[in-house]
Amino acid sequence: MNTTPRTHRRRTAVGAALVTVLAGAGLGLGAPQATAADPVSVGYTCTGPGAPSGVQSLQVTMTAPASVPQGGNADLSISVVTQLTVPIDVAAGSVTGEMTVNLGGAGSGSVTATGFTNPDAIPSGSTATLTGGTATAQLTTAGTTTFAPGDAAVHVFGVTVNCTVSGDAPVAAQTDVTSS
Repeated sequence: MNTTPRTHRRRTAVGAALVTVLAGAGLGLGAPQATAADPVSVGYTCTGPGAPSGVQSLQVTMTAPASVPQGGNADLSISVVTQLTVPIDVAAGSVTGEMTVNLGGAGSGSVTATGFTNPDAIPSGSTATLTGGTATAQLTTAGTTTFAPGDAAVHVFGVTVNCTVSGDAPVAAQTDVTSS
């Protein structure tokens, strides 16, 4: 298949726009299931072929269990929506990515959410939504553990764009860890 420089530039630009989309994270299932928190706005600066310049805002929705017993696992699910529109049609499942989720409050460290993709085709001129991001965090300290989006990587059309949180990411979800 011959790819003209123009087509390659358009795909790289689409990749950059979608990278900006992914820079989101989330949380999910677990003991009593909490409803998804409101989306939080997170600023990202991205680098790589075709990455957009400046800070890009992504809407990240995380869901976490309302509570887990001390030493238990919090299964997290994440989705991300970008404000950018894609310049060409993007086939379903052609974008993948991963994101760091930072633990705070009673928790510390981070976990990596994987499995992000675009389950549906994205028509040219539309914003991109990436869903399916999941991670599991073992919570060993009683108290409230918070979860915040961290750095992300997006892979599209053979291009990887790395995105770093610009400033501080807001807490997107939390789980109460009960003493055993």
